[in-house]
Amino acid sequence: MKFIPPSKSLTSRDYLFIALVVIIFLLISAALLASNRALNGGGDFYVHWEGSRSYRIERVDPYSGNVPARVQQLVYGRAARIGEEPYILDTPFHLLLLYFPFSFFSDPITARAVYTWLLQLTLIPLALISLYLTDWEAPLILAAAFVALVMLNFYSAQTIYEASPVLFLGLLYAGILFSLRFELDEFAGALIALSFYYWEVGAPFLFLIALRVYHEKRSGVFNGFLMLSFILLVLSFFLYSNWFIPFLRATTNNLRAGFGYNIHIVLADMFPAQGNFLAWTLVIILFIALSYEWSIARSSDFRRFYWASCLSIAAAPLLGFRTEMEHLSVLAIPLALVFAVVHDRWNRIANFLTALLMSFVFIIPWSLSLIPYPLAQEVTFLFLPLFTVVGLYWIRWWAIRPPRIWTDLAPRP
Repeated sequence: MKFIPPSKSLTSRDYLFIALVVIIFLLISAALLASNRALNGGGDFYVHWEGSRSYRIERVDPYSGNVPARVQQLVYGRAARIGEEPYILDTPFHLLLLYFPFSFFSDPITARAVYTWLLQLTLIPLALISLYLTDWEAPLILAAAFVALVMLNFYSAQTIYEASPVLFLGLLYAGILFSLRFELDEFAGALIALSFYYWEVGAPFLFLIALRVYHEKRSGVFNGFLMLSFILLVLSFFLYSNWFIPFLRATTNNLRAGFGYNIHIVLADMFPAQGNFLAWTLVIILFIALSYEWSIARSSDFRRFYWASCLSIAAAPLLGFRTEMEHLSVLAIPLALVFAVVHDRWNRIANFLTALLMSFVFIIPWSLSLIPYPLAQEVTFLFLPLFTVVGLYWIRWWAIRPPRIWTDLAPRP
């Protein structure tokens, strides 16, 4: 292939613009790093930092009780009490290796500030890829509003406060959908390999991905997954050959912990008499709905598969798994689809209706967090997944079907 040089070289004005962008980025990054150092919380990062650092320096088993005890001192200044996060490490060791670079920071505050800065940088590509997947030719002001919503909503703020890797998982999920759509199969497989933890967040989504890939016999995805997984597993067993049994034990202990949100407990608190029945009813309905959608989406066109993937992400917090508030930040992916289809279908009031829905998603959770109401946290937890699931079924007809008439294809005024 012959290289064709660019027709126009960069001018001094172009270099000045690039330099200005770099300076602005560095100033914003410096401000974010300084503000991150002042934040409290950060337990979701500290448990990985302490686990990787303890093993690397002291050869302490990262799944032992020593790591949670140290993290609790960092977060609470004491041992965790009943109802508080115990911070038990349940990340498989071959993925814990990804945190080893942060273990070279001796100061936990600095390590957390850098990690949180990376999380904050993740918000923009997560929003942009989520928008791109929808094929929504959004007005610039609405696209900017969606990016701002993803960056500033209550659930993203919780993720930043806890320094949770869930935002990285959200970017991985969006990247998997992007890669499958454009047949970047090996890359998709590698992304899947990196997302094989935090099952309460992505298990339904990854299950649908596996069904789709197996049905289409896309060996490249399996090759990419097996290649990266093999490298990480070999390295993990070379460094710590006996990690698997302690990891399973820590996972079991974490499942028994009483921290977090569960649809059964949440509805039992809200409706003491009927809560358990309502929870089981909702879980059964969602499992039936997901099974039906999965059975069709595994062999359908990408539009239907994409919609079913969004439903899998949105429904996960309502399936009875114990999860946490910050895990809901990955729902930016299905929210983008809801806003895109609403804007495209209700063209007469498209801008107003889309802006109204975005405002609703932004204002309600922040307002609930300020209300001294005993069940405000439970309502805040239920709000986003219920809103997203209802929204996905609201736009389902238009989302899974291509335009049928010429007016659907005509540009909007």
